[in-house]
Amino acid sequence: MTFLLDPYAARSCPVKTFNAFDPGTPKPEKPLDESLLEAFSGGSEFRDSMLEALCRATDVVDLRGERNTAETLDAMDAGAPVIVGGALPADEQGHRVGSPDALVRGADRPGGRPGYWPLRVKPYRLLEKQRNAKELRTSRLVSPTVLEPLPGYRFRSYRQGVLLELAHHWRLLQACGRSAATPVVGSIGFDDHNRGMIVWVPLELRFLRTFSRTSANGHRLRSALERYDHEHGFRVHVAQQAMTREADDPRPPAVRPIRVPECEWCAWWETCRPRMDDDDISLRISKTPLDVRELQTLMGLGITTVSQLADADVEALLPDYLPLTAHRDRSEARLRTAVRRARMLKRGVALEKVSVEPVEAPRAPVEVDLDIETDDGDRTYLWGVLLTDRSTGKQKYQHFSAFNYLSPSGELDLATDFARWLLRLVGKHPDLLVYHYSDYEVVRLRRLAQRSGHPDLLAVCELVKDHFVDLFQLVRDNFVAVDGLGLKVVASKGAGFSWRDEEPGGLNSQTWFATAVDGLNAAERKAARRRVLEYNEDDVRATWHVREWMDRLDAECSAQDDPTTSTAAPG
Repeated sequence: MTFLLDPYAARSCPVKTFNAFDPGTPKPEKPLDESLLEAFSGGSEFRDSMLEALCRATDVVDLRGERNTAETLDAMDAGAPVIVGGALPADEQGHRVGSPDALVRGADRPGGRPGYWPLRVKPYRLLEKQRNAKELRTSRLVSPTVLEPLPGYRFRSYRQGVLLELAHHWRLLQACGRSAATPVVGSIGFDDHNRGMIVWVPLELRFLRTFSRTSANGHRLRSALERYDHEHGFRVHVAQQAMTREADDPRPPAVRPIRVPECEWCAWWETCRPRMDDDDISLRISKTPLDVRELQTLMGLGITTVSQLADADVEALLPDYLPLTAHRDRSEARLRTAVRRARMLKRGVALEKVSVEPVEAPRAPVEVDLDIETDDGDRTYLWGVLLTDRSTGKQKYQHFSAFNYLSPSGELDLATDFARWLLRLVGKHPDLLVYHYSDYEVVRLRRLAQRSGHPDLLAVCELVKDHFVDLFQLVRDNFVAVDGLGLKVVASKGAGFSWRDEEPGGLNSQTWFATAVDGLNAAERKAARRRVLEYNEDDVRATWHVREWMDRLDAECSAQDDPTTSTAAPG
């Protein structure tokens, strides 16, 4: 059978491959693949800028727009140092088609014949720090063929998708006899502050943790090339099985739909969704979801729906389940959490207290609820606070804000204004407490203090230990929720609080901030500014409501435990 798979097939859901080649599956009118998704999210501009910079290197053959296979092969045979754009011939025997963003001359093949490494540009970070790591190499865009050591960094394993794409291109180079003597691939990401740095990864470097039936601990480290060969081979099998099917074929398909993050933008979702049970585990448990292998393991044990998972005997499942999910850390805990959420869903409970003891959230006569807002450049432009005097019940919202694109010094000045206000307040009320949800605000304070050495910011950081309370830590230790323990969930499902805005969220607030700064007219800018401030005020009021709700729960718990308290009607 003659068919070809593109570079994204091996990293994408195999159900897409099945749908594409199954004669009985209607094809979507407007297919959307990962390459288009990256383009829509700003990746196209970044890719173009990096390739333009690469073209300024010495002796570059620029074939962008040409996509001519013959010219690409001629350039490689001539030993061009760098080829940008161009096209590789299809590998019909291996069922492959595709072309990388660029080709860089690498270690020559036997006989001194030129050999090439493929390169891709991606709009995200590729690296993370790791002591003693020394396997990666790097090049500058002005001299892409000069590889230098890159110690102290490793490739982020969850970005392995780009490596699978590059392995696909490596196999294409091998098929046409133009691959370098050593299997190495290059990628350009955001790791050099968007200035452009090529990261070279050995395709045979084993650093990807994957499931293994034969390993004693249930997993092995495999290379990107091994991962690609396995995934591509499986999709070839899926395509071949799909192409032999007929209408009303009684054979079960090689794969069945499972909801994964990719479904959000997949053109096949409207095809897959009707094939799934409404109670499917992957549909209904969306927070800390089980991965594909975990779900497939449950399927093999006869559990596909939330109701079945809720009724399952976990202890009976574990002996068969754990050996097949050893690729995940805390596999047992993940299963138990999923079972708990399934039981909550079956009972119609969104949020549940799991601790036995009272929560006992610390309280103070004077309290401050704190929440910050940042722009899409990660600068804090708003410090919002709710000041509560519990003796009078009076509350006041105020903010330290600047609705413009701040410089580093401007961001620092704003944080310092907030710090001085808080220090004066603590001077008047030494037992004051500051509440926040997660450590985001504290991390930002410490980062600004460390960067500037400003005495007021350093002084506020000294207050954190005795005066700051992370409500998220209290919630996490005492509650579990079907949809996670974010502030929006806990405040609405638990405390009964509601935001004024119909679409509250940090990412949305960044859009509102941009409108407040760059809106077409004064009225539009004013409305966006008011929307940001109301959203921030609701956030700090939400943390206060969560605290009050936890106090009510503690009071109910105490009443139930008090033997002198009777709920019986008087006789």
